[in-house]
Amino acid sequence: MKRRCSLLVMLFIISSCSNKSEPRLNNDKNVSFDKINLRYAKGFTIEKKDNCKFVTIKNPWQGAENVEYKYALINKNEKNLKLPENYKIIRTPINKIICLSTTHIAFIDVLEETESIVAISGTDYVNNSKIRKKIDNNKVLDIGYDNNLNYELIISLEPDLVITYGVGGHVAGYNQKLNDLGIQTMIIAEYLEDDPLGKLEWIKLIGLFYDKEEQANKYFNRAMREYNKLLVLTEQIDNKPKVLFGLPWKDVWFVPGGKSFMAKMVKDAGGDYIWKTNESRESLPFGIESIFANASDAKVWINTGSVNEKSDILKVDERFKSFEPFKNGKIYNNNLRINQFGGNDYWETGLIEPHVLLKDMIKIFHPNILPNHQLVYYKVIE
Repeated sequence: MKRRCSLLVMLFIISSCSNKSEPRLNNDKNVSFDKINLRYAKGFTIEKKDNCKFVTIKNPWQGAENVEYKYALINKNEKNLKLPENYKIIRTPINKIICLSTTHIAFIDVLEETESIVAISGTDYVNNSKIRKKIDNNKVLDIGYDNNLNYELIISLEPDLVITYGVGGHVAGYNQKLNDLGIQTMIIAEYLEDDPLGKLEWIKLIGLFYDKEEQANKYFNRAMREYNKLLVLTEQIDNKPKVLFGLPWKDVWFVPGGKSFMAKMVKDAGGDYIWKTNESRESLPFGIESIFANASDAKVWINTGSVNEKSDILKVDERFKSFEPFKNGKIYNNNLRINQFGGNDYWETGLIEPHVLLKDMIKIFHPNILPNHQLVYYKVIE
C-alpha cells in the first residue's frame, strides 16, 4: 500500500511539472514530411518537417504485425509547432536516459554521450569501461528486468527517456505503465534487423536523441565502407565451409533463421550456412537428433554458448567428438571478451562494429584472406 501511494505521489509531481513546462502544440493532420533515406534498416523510418524529426518504429518484437509507435523528436527550444496527431513528443537533446538493453550502450558511447546514462537493466552484463566505473561508484543504477522493473527508482531518477526492447509483446505493457507514470519511452528493436549494417543503422535514430545526426551518419558511413570493402574479398570464393551454430539447451537446439543477420554475415564472410534456405529471421528450434542428422559434417562450428574448451562440449553429449569440426579443431566461440560477471562484449560493442565481426568470421572461414588479422570477438575452442 505504501509503495502504491508513493508511486501516485510521484506521478502527481511529474505530471504537474510536465504540464507547466510543455508548450501547447497544435495538431495538424495535413503536415507533409521529407523522408530520410535509410540504406539497410527496416524497423524504423525517419521523416523531417522544419526542425522536427518524426520517427515510426515498426513491428518491434518477434511476431508483431501491423504494430507502429510514432514519435516526434523536437528541440527543447521549439514552441507552438503544428504536428500531426498520435505522435508522442520527445524533447531533445536528451540529458538523462535509461537503457533496458546493454546493447544500446554502444550506440550512446560512439556518440560520446555515456554521461547521459543514469540507469541500466542488468548492470552486471555491461562491458563499457566508463559505465562500469560509474556502476562501481553507484552513479549508474540497476533498475531490474521486465515485469520486475523498479518503477519507484525510475521515477526518482527523472529520466528524459527510457529506451526499451522486448522479445515478445509484453514490452507494450511495461512501456504503457512507464508512460502512465509520466516517463517517456521508445522501443528500440535493432536486434530484429536481418542485416548487420541494418542493426548498426539504428545509430542514426539514437543520434537524434542528442541532436548529433551528423556524427551518427559519419560513424555509420565509415563502418559501412569498411564492411563493403571486405565483401569484395569474399564474393568470388568457391570453397565455402559448411557452418554450424550453437549448442543445445535442455534438449532444444536453437539456430539462426536463414534470413537472420547472422546467416547474412556467414554468407558475407564466405561461409555456407546449413539452414540458409530457411525463410525465418528468428531463431529456429531443433531437436538434438535433427542436428546430428544434418550437421555432423559441418566444417566450422561457431557461437557455442558459454563453452571455453572442448571438454565443455562433451559434457553436453559425448557424441559431439565425432563431429568433423570437433576432430579438426575448427570450433570458435564469440566469447573472447567477457567481463567478470559473464557479460559478453560481442553483444555490446560488437553491435556497432559489424566490420570487425566480419573480419573475425573471414579469418575463421578463410585464414589466408586476412593473414594479419587477430581475432577480436572470437576465440578458438581447444
